[in-house]
Amino acid sequence: MKQVIILESNQPIGLLINTASILAITLGDKIENLRGEDTIDKDGIPHPGVIYSPLPILQASKDELREIYKKALNDNDILVADFTTLAQSCKTYDEYIQKCMNTKNEDFEIIGLALYGPKKKINKLVGNLKVLR
Repeated sequence: MKQVIILESNQPIGLLINTASILAITLGDKIENLRGEDTIDKDGIPHPGVIYSPLPILQASKDELREIYKKALNDNDILVADFTTLAQSCKTYDEYIQKCMNTKNEDFEIIGLALYGPKKKINKLVGNLKVLR
């Protein structure tokens, strides 16, 4: 299995970091055993477990994000988490829920995606994207 985060590359650095953080938390909540067990260092200080495998942060244009989103949604083997400008603009989660319920999917402006699924399928969707720098 493989997981990736894809960000709309024209966002300011602060928004890129925020979007990646939100999507990483969503992945961590949705995927069992993504994180390793807690550990203790030589001095007896505990350290929470970290992700078992790499989590590439890739960049894409808005059009590329939308296309990847559509393809991933049509594959039952892939978990898709999206982050949109609508979500970014809301002050409360209740506001987000209400706005989502009144917005057509095609009207969402996607600024970030997290994908999790079979490695070959994920690579097919994102293999041409560059790492965010």
